[in-house]
Amino acid sequence: MATDVQISNLALTRIGHESITSFNASGNKAERWLAANYEFIKQSLLREHQWRFATKRAVLTRTTIYTITGATAANPVVVTIGAGHSISNGAEVYIAGVVGMTDLNNKTFTTANVTGTTLELSGVDGTSYSAYSSAGSLTEYVATEYAYRFSIPSDCLRVLRINGDERDDYRIEGGYLYSNEGEVNIEYIFDVTDESAFDALFVDLLASRLSAEICFYMTDNSTLTEQSWNIYKQKLSISRTMDSRQGMPRGIEADAWLSARI
Repeated sequence: MATDVQISNLALTRIGHESITSFNASGNKAERWLAANYEFIKQSLLREHQWRFATKRAVLTRTTIYTITGATAANPVVVTIGAGHSISNGAEVYIAGVVGMTDLNNKTFTTANVTGTTLELSGVDGTSYSAYSSAGSLTEYVATEYAYRFSIPSDCLRVLRINGDERDDYRIEGGYLYSNEGEVNIEYIFDVTDESAFDALFVDLLASRLSAEICFYMTDNSTLTEQSWNIYKQKLSISRTMDSRQGMPRGIEADAWLSARI
């Protein structure tokens, strides 16, 4: 079973450098470089391909859309929503669909003096607004282009597909997935933090990537660096090919463009 240090030592021996015992920001040249760069390079390589050992699935949690039941034409405006919310003071909230007090619609506000069922819109003087009549929704995101927002798992490096479809309309922004689908499950590449779970070919590939990345820094040898990158590219092609053969390939679903040409 490989460890991060063992993988790094495999990389170092390939460029003729002595092994290390640990990553150390205050250690020797190799230890300092690996302490600063190993994790970044590992995550980058994981993200570049749909590695089967680094793929998993999750059902996402949707950001709650709160129904507005009241709003005061006061300074500041006080909005009433259902109990059991998770909004805190200083949160950015977006309001839409209010009937009557339409001055609030399609705008973002900062909350203050939040209670179990009410919140103030900080700095908003509503004394000249029309009276609230009915309806309205409040969210902690701008619900314009997409209707819903979902939290992405903290270990997600790359979303591969949602609801089993690679072409479904969605967007990733700021650690959230936005979609018009009310329920979302994803298949994604996750940050594998246990090197013992790596596929053997990935261990070899990561060591080759590290040796190519660190080579010139350690050796000042451009020829050896170029050779290291060429070896890495060869191993990358082999690793991707072998990894893709693990399981049946997904079929191609004909869209309108493809169907017209069949």
